[in-house]
Parts: sequence; structure tokens; C-alpha cells
Amino acid sequence: MRKTAILSNVAADIPVELIDKYNIVTIQVPMEFPDTKEVLIYPEEIGEKNLLKRIHNDKKNPTPLQPSIDYFINTFKRLEEQGYNDLFIVNMTSRGTGIVNTVKASINQYKKLGGVCDFFQYDSREGSFGVGISVVKAAKSLEEGIPCRDIIPLLTNFKMNELTTTFTFENLKFLQRSGRISLIKYYMGSLLNIFPCLEGTKEGEINSFHQAKTYDEAVESIIVRAYNQMKHVDKLGCYIVSGNAEEGSKLAEHVLIEKFPEVRNYGVIPMSGVTYCFTGPGSVIVVMFKDFEH
Repeated sequence: MRKTAILSNVAADIPVELIDKYNIVTIQVPMEFPDTKEVLIYPEEIGEKNLLKRIHNDKKNPTPLQPSIDYFINTFKRLEEQGYNDLFIVNMTSRGTGIVNTVKASINQYKKLGGVCDFFQYDSREGSFGVGISVVKAAKSLEEGIPCRDIIPLLTNFKMNELTTTFTFENLKFLQRSGRISLIKYYMGSLLNIFPCLEGTKEGEINSFHQAKTYDEAVESIIVRAYNQMKHVDKLGCYIVSGNAEEGSKLAEHVLIEKFPEVRNYGVIPMSGVTYCFTGPGSVIVVMFKDFEH
């Protein structure tokens, strides 16, 4: 009987209890700190609390880097030694990153070195727990005996028809520091006191669907938008991801329960430091999907 491991990035924001339940292998992320010219592996070499301190206090924003080919090869070798035959990799979105190509290059090099594991790759076209819920769905499918080759089209259908992510944050500073928006847009947004309401597209892009005048309005808007995008689905589940957003995540839960009580609320989960680098405090992500037992 073949043994399969599921791998995903730590930035998929998967709760520890689900990582443990499905034995998910977490790919750690190198973090570059321009102020001190350090590169530290998160979370092995720099933990959550210290990373958050650096994000807030460093003059130049810490930047996540892609794991190296050597890191992937060593991970593949370790799993092979543990008796795994198949490695199922759920990647963060390939849009704007080279992660899919890096993984492909790592697999090719691993094979040249005599590696014997077989690989299955899926481009989630998502970030944060949009990736995470896809990982969990893949793990649940494996548990149910679905072959790896059949899980990829299942996940593709999930992404295209049964999953949506919406998000907001308190200010634009972290997006500007990370290079996601220009300095001009940052100043314009700050002057107008705009709270952006964003969503992930089917193609893996980010779309702006509303500019709220208050933070509370933005949080309510992303809940309503997620539901309207998914109301064609009979049975819905929802996770709320919080990036140092206690008030925002509580409000999101309140809106979800009050307006859409038929949606199964899985509660609030913490955002990884990697995702937080780009969004900053007050970040709220809504992940709504066709519910499944997991």
C-alpha cells in the first residue's frame, strides 16, 4: 500500500489541530531582514512573537523568500526515508511568485539524485487559509481513499465553484512597505481614510470590490460579499483569519452569525507572520466554502 504525504507552506495558516490530525508537512519560509542583513527560517529560527516585533519595529519591512531548492530536496529525501511513496504538494498561488517553478526544479534535481518518490502538484491560486482549506480538503480526500491523480481536478472544481476569499485591513502602510501598492496610492488612501475591501479571483489575482469609509463597514462588507459569491451553494462553512485583529474578527463573527446563521462558523484562526508581513494589524480574511466534514 502506497503512503502519501501532503505538503504546504506555513503561510497557508492551517490551525495546528488540523496539521496534527492530517499529518500535514509544513514548508517553512526564509525571512529576509534588510535592517540587519539576516535571513532566518520562520518559524524554526525566528518564532511568531519575535517576527511580529521585527515587522513592527524594523525600518525596512522583513520580506518572505522562497525556500531554496536544497531545502525542498532535503525535505523530499527525509519523507522518502520515512517510507512515503507519493508527495502531494499544494502550492501558494503562482501569480506573482515563482514557487511552482521552484518546486518543479527541486523535483527534477531530486530525481537526478536518485529520488524515488512520485509527485503531484496543485497550484491553489490562493493565499492564507484559502490555500489551507484546499490542503485540508486534499487530506480528507486521501483519507477517504481517493487517488492522488483524482484529487487535483477535485481541488480545481473546489477553487472555481465552491470557495471564495475576501479580506480587509486597517491601513495601507504594510501593503506599501511590502511593495504591493505605490507610495502615491498609499498617501491617497490614507488622506481619504479608505478601508479597502478585496477578494481573490478565480485566476489567482486580487480584485478590489469596495472602498469602505470605516473599518467596521469594511469588515461587514467582506462577510456580505463572501456570502453573495457563495449563496448558490447549499451548505456553507466559514473560517475567519485574524492578523492582530481582535475587534475586527469578533465583528466579522457577529455579522456572520446575525446575517447568515445557516453558514457553519468554524471560528477565528490566527494569521501566520508571513501573511502578516503584507497586511499588518487589523487584517481580517474571510474564507467561505462548500462545507465538508473535516
